[in-house]
Amino acid sequence: MNVLIPWYLRSMPTPSWPLPDITFCTQPTLPNCMIDLKRKYRIQAIATQGTFNSYDWVTKYTLLYGDRPDSWTPYVMKGGNSTMPGNWNYHQVKRNVFHYAFTAKHIRLLPLGWNTENGGKIGVRLEVFGCAYDSYVMQMNGDDSVAYMFPGKRFRTLQDHFAVNFKTLEQDGLLLHSEGVQGDVLTLELKKGRLVLTIGLGSSTVNQVDGRTTMTVGNILDDQHWHYVTIKRFGRQVNFTVDAHTETAICNGDFTYIDLDTQLYVGGVIEPNVPHLPEVPNFRGCLENVFINGINIINMAQDQEPEIRIPRQKKMHYACRDILWKPMTFAGPNNYLQVPGFFRKPRMFVKFKFRSWDYTGLLMFTRFADDLGALELGLSEGQVNVTLFQPGKKKLQFAAGYRLNDGFWHTVDVAARDNLLSITIDEEEGSPLKITNPFTVRTGDRYFFGGCPKTNNTIRKCETKLNHFHGCMQQIFIDNEPVDIDIILQRRWGRYAELLLGTCGITDRCTPNPCEHEGRCIQSWDDFICLCENTGYKGEVCHMSVYKESCEAYRLTGKSWSGNYTIDPDLSGPLKPFEVYCKMKSDKAWTLVMHDRIDGIKVTGSTVDRPFIGDVNYWNASWDEVTALANTSMYCEQWIDYSCYKSRILNTPSE
Repeated sequence: MNVLIPWYLRSMPTPSWPLPDITFCTQPTLPNCMIDLKRKYRIQAIATQGTFNSYDWVTKYTLLYGDRPDSWTPYVMKGGNSTMPGNWNYHQVKRNVFHYAFTAKHIRLLPLGWNTENGGKIGVRLEVFGCAYDSYVMQMNGDDSVAYMFPGKRFRTLQDHFAVNFKTLEQDGLLLHSEGVQGDVLTLELKKGRLVLTIGLGSSTVNQVDGRTTMTVGNILDDQHWHYVTIKRFGRQVNFTVDAHTETAICNGDFTYIDLDTQLYVGGVIEPNVPHLPEVPNFRGCLENVFINGINIINMAQDQEPEIRIPRQKKMHYACRDILWKPMTFAGPNNYLQVPGFFRKPRMFVKFKFRSWDYTGLLMFTRFADDLGALELGLSEGQVNVTLFQPGKKKLQFAAGYRLNDGFWHTVDVAARDNLLSITIDEEEGSPLKITNPFTVRTGDRYFFGGCPKTNNTIRKCETKLNHFHGCMQQIFIDNEPVDIDIILQRRWGRYAELLLGTCGITDRCTPNPCEHEGRCIQSWDDFICLCENTGYKGEVCHMSVYKESCEAYRLTGKSWSGNYTIDPDLSGPLKPFEVYCKMKSDKAWTLVMHDRIDGIKVTGSTVDRPFIGDVNYWNASWDEVTALANTSMYCEQWIDYSCYKSRILNTPSE
C-alpha cells in the first residue's frame, strides 16, 4: 500500500486500494489530520515531505492509530518517546520505519512543530507503507469460552508457534489454557495488566525439579487497544513477545516435548475440576487472529468446525463491541480542562478516573459560589489530597488512597454538602473517608481538571500551588451527569489546552527495566530514574561498577594494606561483584579466593568405577566469576596437596 496524501490536496492512490477519507481538524489548540484507510492494514513505515515549492513543512509530529476515529493509540518509539522526527525542508523525504508493525484502519497525524520562517506553516505530504491485514475477531464476555479439541485427543510437539491479539479494559483474564496428565501445562493469562506465560514440559521424578517456567512481559495492557502476542518454542527454548518486547527463557526440567491432552481453552474455562487452572477470571474483551501452529481458531469457531467445542452452547459474537470511555491525555506543561457545572446547588458530586506515574499534580479544582471558598483535589506522593478552602478560616486538608501513581486506572468519587465531605477511592464499599466540619456548600459554575489556565482574570478563577497533572482521565461526572467532552467543546461550554482527546498516551518506561544489575526503576510521565543503591553499580542506568576489577587495580590506586576487598572482574558486565582477600606487596598484589576445601579430607577408598569426587565451592563467587578473574590475571595458580599411606598411586599394579 502506497498512499500519497498531501495535507491540503488529496491525490489518487493506486486503483487497487480503496480511496482513503481525509479529515482535517484545524482548531488552533490541536491541528491534526485524520485518515480513514477504509480497511485494516499492517503498517510498517511512514514518510513525510513538505508542501511542494513552499516554506511549509512539519519538523516533528505524533502519530496515532486505531480501529475507530474516536479511539486512538499513540505510536511509541524505542525509549518511550512518541515524538517522531519530521522534515527540514520542503523537498527531502523523511522516512520513519517502525520498530514493530501495528494494525490500524484509521491514522491521525498531530504536528508538534513546523517551519515558521518566511511565513511557513503546517504542510505535509504523507505516505504510509504496509499491507492488507485479514482480521478474525471474537467478543468474550467473561462467561464464555472456546475449546479446540486436539486431533486424536493429544498434542505432542517439539516446536510451537502460538499467536493471539487482544484488547481489554480488565486487568485480569485467562487467554489460553491446556494441560496434560504428565504435568505438562500451557497457560497465558493477563494478571494486573501484565501478560504471564506459564509453560511446563513435565516434571522429573528422578531429579525432583519442577518443570514449570513462568515468564512475564508488558504492563498496563488494559488500555482497550490491540496488543500482539506470539509464543515461539523449540524444545526448551521459548521466545515470548508482546508488541515490541521479547523475553527468552530456557524451560525448567529435562524434557523437550510438550504433551497436552484433549483440548486447548481460549478465553477462559467454564468446566470445573481443571487441576492446574490459575485463579484468574475468564477474559473479557476482544480476541483477534488466534493461531495455534497455523490453525485459525476463531475462523474454525465461526465455521462451526467439529474440532471446536463451545461449553454451554452459548452463541458467540464474531465482532468487536468496544466500550468507549473517550479518555484524554494531559501531556503538556500548561494542560487543563474546564467544564461547566450547575450553579449554586447545595450538594456537590464529582467522579472521575485517572491513571498516572507522577507523584504530584492537580486533579480537580472548583470554586464555590457566593465566595464560600474552594475545593482542591491533588495527587501527592501517591495519595489524593483533599483541601477545603474557607474564607477567614484555616484550610482543611486530608488524604485518601495509597500508591495511586502506579499507572493503573483509579476512581475518585467526591460528595459534599453542608458540614460533610466524603471521598471514595476505587469504589470500595464501606471505605469512604468522611470529614465533618462546619462549612457551607454552594456549587460553582465551572470545574478545572489537570491544571489551571495560564491566564485567568475572571472572578471565579482557578488558583493552585500544585503542578499540572500529567496522565490520563476518563468518565468524568459532575452532579451525577456524565461529561460529554465532544458536545461541551462543540457548543463552546468548556475550554482546554494541550490535551489529546480520545486516547490515553501513558507509556511504561520501566518495562522492560532499563536499569542494569537489578537496579530499581522509578518513572514519571516523561522520564525515569534508576536507583542503584546496594547493587554495586552507579550511573544513570546502574552500568558502571563502583568496585575495581582486581586487587592489583586497588593497589595502583594507593591501597597498600592487605585485607578483604570487593572486586568486579568484568566491571560493567553481567557477573556480580564478590569479596576476596587482597595480599598487598610493594610491586604487586595477590588476589586470594577462598573455598571450602582448605581443610584436609580423609578418603578411605575409591575405585576406577567409583572414584572419590571432591567438589571445590568458592566462597562468595560462582565458577563464572572466578573464571572471569582468572582470564584478567597475569598469573593464576591453584594446587592440591595430598598425602598417602600405603596407597597405590594412579592404580599402579602390584609387583
